[in-house]
Amino acid sequence: MNAIHVSEMDNVATALEILKKNDVALGVTVLQDIRKGHKFATLAIKKGEPIIKYAAHIGIASCDIKAGEWVHIHNIESERGRGDTDSSVRDIKQKVYGQSAIAQNDKIYKLRGYRRSDGSFGFRNQILVIPSVHCANKVVESIANTITYSDGIKNDETNVVYVTHQHGCSELNYDARQTQGVLVGTGANPNVYSVLVVGLGCEGVPAKTVAEKIKERAPYKNVEYFTIQEVGGVGKSIEKGIQIVKKMLAEAMKMEKSEGDLSDVVLGTECGGSDSFSGLSANPSLGKASDMVIQHGGSVILAETTELIGAEHILASRAVNSTVKDAILQTIKGFEDSIIKSHADMRGANPSPGNIEGGLSSIEEKSLGCIYKAGNQPVVAVKGYAKQITDKGLTFMNTPGNDIEQLSGMVAGGCNICVFTTGLGTPTGSAITPTIKLASNSAVFQTMNDSIDLNAGTVIEGTKNLQEVGEEILDFIVAVSNGTLTKAEINRQNDFSIWRLATTV
Repeated sequence: MNAIHVSEMDNVATALEILKKNDVALGVTVLQDIRKGHKFATLAIKKGEPIIKYAAHIGIASCDIKAGEWVHIHNIESERGRGDTDSSVRDIKQKVYGQSAIAQNDKIYKLRGYRRSDGSFGFRNQILVIPSVHCANKVVESIANTITYSDGIKNDETNVVYVTHQHGCSELNYDARQTQGVLVGTGANPNVYSVLVVGLGCEGVPAKTVAEKIKERAPYKNVEYFTIQEVGGVGKSIEKGIQIVKKMLAEAMKMEKSEGDLSDVVLGTECGGSDSFSGLSANPSLGKASDMVIQHGGSVILAETTELIGAEHILASRAVNSTVKDAILQTIKGFEDSIIKSHADMRGANPSPGNIEGGLSSIEEKSLGCIYKAGNQPVVAVKGYAKQITDKGLTFMNTPGNDIEQLSGMVAGGCNICVFTTGLGTPTGSAITPTIKLASNSAVFQTMNDSIDLNAGTVIEGTKNLQEVGEEILDFIVAVSNGTLTKAEINRQNDFSIWRLATTV
């Protein structure tokens, strides 16, 4: 097979290999060379008519398109997330055709991790050193690295980790609240055993407040704090921090692992560096795993609000009730409104230049492939950015599409394991939560093998199906709980960023 038609309703297909002019694919003679992963029309499409993929609109034809002709940004016009046009087209009332089956299996998945006294489950048992303000970044980094790169008691699952950021001062109230919320949620994550918060002493987000809020949410943790001004400078602060963290680490090393299962999983789903195969292989494979995590009693997070624009009708159709449905639609509409009010054209930012090079032509097409990560289970809740995940089942969290800001938000919400799909390749990872990378195609899996853990390109090649790759993902989650390091962990990919809402003041 040299091309794939996702739905019989579609009027475009995706090339699974390079197609040359006059090649025949799906019974259609292609009229020009088509790159692997790019689309061609399977029917004649008139100017102004919808272009359909995944049985949904991915844009409209900006000119007449012949059957067999290449379909991409030169002849497809996105109608969503744009402030550069008077167009008000928002076809969120599209009909949802059928409901895909929810993936299931009867296998028993036994995890080994760190059971917290509140019942939560850690895949890791880290000591976190975190700054309340950017002025403390260097001190935090020095404390953690001094211990990490010295001989002493630690292992791959119990170690000293840190994050740095550019926030905590000169912020408007809602940004200060957001910064505090993310820092508190990060410290409260079940993958963290103890926390040291370091401040400067005059910041808008005080170290004392962050430490107290972490302790409120996770009373079982040892949480300490100090400020550089109070201690008397950088050198003394590093010394003091090393002493505190060494004691925390010694205590953490005494904790023994216990059994868990998929009901203990809070799975964050993410995609970044997507290509046109992401929605055909990696994302739906992850969707199978997501379905099975929920089947076995676990929780799954779908985020990236930007990348749900154009697919909200599908997500809303799966809401457990009208309250959740309205929250889904209002959250996505609000995000799109903020883009439109800026009078900017989102194209080129999302989809990104790399997405476009990989064959994605519009935000609608990207969104319709993105949504597959979450499988087909009902949506049980909608949460704000970095808010704590409290429900079993599928939760939609409002985050930007930025990879690091989204990942940090999910981790602050309690995500204890993340699966991140990619078509172009990315090294992204979290200091707190193991991040499993899943490639959409075998080429990127091979070229970026030092950064990617699993390969869904086997689906495109026809050697495995979506269910099989979904089960591979679950098997790898079990392996990670048993101490296998993800590539991001091996590379010490400690990415962290907070979604800023307004200007610095």
